Amino acid sequence: MTFNPLSLFAYSRRMRSGPTERVRERFERYGDLYCAPFLGRDVFVLRHPDHLQEVLVTQASKFEKPSEGITARQLRLLLGQGLLNSNGELWRRQRRLIQPAFRRERLEEYAELILEHTEHMLDGWLDGASLDASREMMELTLRIVSKALFNHRVTDETDRVATAMRVLRQSFGGFQALLPAWLPLPSRGRTLKALADMDAIIYELIDAPRDGQGRDLLSTLAAAFGAQGGERAEQRRQLRDELVTLFIAGHETTSHALSWTWHLLSTHPEVEQKLHAELARVLGGRPPRWSDLEHLPYAEQVLSESMRLYPPAYVLARVASADAVVGGHTIPRGSDVVMWSYLTHHDARWFPDPERFDPERFSPARRKAIPQCAYIPFGAGTRTCIGKQFALMEALLILTRTAQRFTLSAVPGARIERDMSVTLAPRHGLTLRVCSRGDRTPAA
Repeated sequence: MTFNPLSLFAYSRRMRSGPTERVRERFERYGDLYCAPFLGRDVFVLRHPDHLQEVLVTQASKFEKPSEGITARQLRLLLGQGLLNSNGELWRRQRRLIQPAFRRERLEEYAELILEHTEHMLDGWLDGASLDASREMMELTLRIVSKALFNHRVTDETDRVATAMRVLRQSFGGFQALLPAWLPLPSRGRTLKALADMDAIIYELIDAPRDGQGRDLLSTLAAAFGAQGGERAEQRRQLRDELVTLFIAGHETTSHALSWTWHLLSTHPEVEQKLHAELARVLGGRPPRWSDLEHLPYAEQVLSESMRLYPPAYVLARVASADAVVGGHTIPRGSDVVMWSYLTHHDARWFPDPERFDPERFSPARRKAIPQCAYIPFGAGTRTCIGKQFALMEALLILTRTAQRFTLSAVPGARIERDMSVTLAPRHGLTLRVCSRGDRTPAA
């Protein structure tokens, strides 16, 4: 199937302005699984939990991360052959190297680091001031992942990373992605500069002196890649791909999850009151610790419901590496598969009154009724996000400590819009007013 440039431009504008409604309309017209040929490729679009279960778990060996197509090319330009994009033995080797950084004993160590950085951020907030909560969360999670995984303290890089990510987010899924790479578009020049800026930050991390005794993930990966031999340029590129994947995935998605949580709490005071009541009952005013998290079920429910409504990774993509049958439909080898988990999360069959913010959906009794793969903010199966437990712990610690010290309220007239590009982000940031709750108990 071919499109002329005007058709491609119109398609791109429609999908960026309101993709969920357009895809939902097609589901309503064609059912839970439909095929939509696009630029000469068959694209199978799914939303039913049973179909997602087939692709991600039951028949996962027949599906792999895509290496062709518009989105795959864009992700490969940014992430190269990092863990998120790789397949087969390369992916298994990468996962074995990275997994130890997310073991339970390391998570307990990271908890203290997370609280230290969160306390430092909150100390800089002024009672009654308005701030961009999205930017605050991005800078905080960036500092945390840089120190926890790479033993590096971010200083002036936050502005560089924020600018680069904003440009890259705007370029993903945009009209320029549908056009030949040789066209000298101004937007493409900005994208290449953003990539160069990101690479400069990552290569600074790679080239920084290390004593060989470090327990951080960067030291582990650098040693492993050095032991593999080969050309230094190839080693550096492979290490770069791993680090930029962890660098972006380790802060971008968590910051968005927290941003949307603050937005929801600011517009649902009854939920915020329940959260404060739990924090007062369990913590009694002292800062949270790693061991407290299992005793804060409502806080976890708030975060889970926020990620249901605003999943940072709202679409999952695969390509069929072999013929497969999903939901009675044959998906031929080489076909693209797009799973709209956002629409699964917003389906009234699995979540009654799906647009309502209701953390009680994730209470133990009600959670049991949720079908497998109806709620997958971190994916499912063997390709579940490797940093899932780190991200949940980080988000819960930041959420609980911030809620202890401040109430964040909506600012009248502030623009709150979704930006559905690489991840689900607030398009114009998230302006909120902070009000001190008077709790400045020092972190233990």
